[in-house]
Amino acid sequence: MDVCLVSKMFPPDIGGAETYAYELSNALARAGHNIDVFTMEAATDGEIDVHENVSVTRLMKRRRLVTVDTVLFSLVARRNIDFEAYDVVHGTLMPASTVSFTPGFGMADVPLMLTSHGTSIGEMRSSDPHTYEDYLMKYVFHPMNIVLDSIAGRFADRIIAISDHTQEQLVETYRFDNDRVSMIPHGVDNERFHPDAGPHPAPDSEKFTILYVGRLGPRKGVDLAIESFAELDCTDVELLIAGTGRHEDRLRDLTLRLGIADRVRFLGFVPSDELPALYVSSELFVLLSSYEGYGLVLLESMACGTPVVASR
Repeated sequence: MDVCLVSKMFPPDIGGAETYAYELSNALARAGHNIDVFTMEAATDGEIDVHENVSVTRLMKRRRLVTVDTVLFSLVARRNIDFEAYDVVHGTLMPASTVSFTPGFGMADVPLMLTSHGTSIGEMRSSDPHTYEDYLMKYVFHPMNIVLDSIAGRFADRIIAISDHTQEQLVETYRFDNDRVSMIPHGVDNERFHPDAGPHPAPDSEKFTILYVGRLGPRKGVDLAIESFAELDCTDVELLIAGTGRHEDRLRDLTLRLGIADRVRFLGFVPSDELPALYVSSELFVLLSSYEGYGLVLLESMACGTPVVASR
């Protein structure tokens, strides 16, 4: 088949949605299909290795305007993609590019699939605002995304939910037809993520290393991880925080206030090819998010043999 894969997020940027789109496109290509990926310019420098049957077209620069970016990307996609040329169109990240995927202009007869990595309703409910941007996300952009999800989902022939909880929300809260929503959980590439992937130089070999990998955002629970770490009555334990985000300064200040700045290290951006070794070289992985659609990092850590402590 000729498949059009539309995703705002794609490597070399790192994250669950990026990994999903990348692995899916390459797997379909290895199965003999032709995959055209349409995405945005990456915020991260780096090269990506894709199958020869995969083409990647970056339609516009990322402006980091959240929902505004989604709408702009949608309009650019509508103008530049000949949807009629494809056997199926797959929007790999809800909220989808709603304008692109509504009927008309070549979309009416093209089978449309969407993947929900969690719902905007779930994100809005779980958000604990700390900054002006957080309040803007919770009370402006998340509600806008709920509307976009609702519109795009009405026109989709099939919606993939990555967890039972996400499927339940799509059916019971968004009122999408149950027979159009399928639960397909994430997988992990165990040729990359495995217990022999180490070592990595960041963890101190003489200390018990607790690791967090992910964005430094308001619902990721990194502050809770830091506060919990401060309660440990031992000095031979370190907390490594791998990732970037707008809450980094606030989290660094938190370690100073708690007197543990010398035992918490912020690694910043860690390239994708270093992550398996980083997992393997740590004794424990922690993810205390208030909301996750799935949490792909949990699978990656366990595939590397590193046990996980996670919020329910």
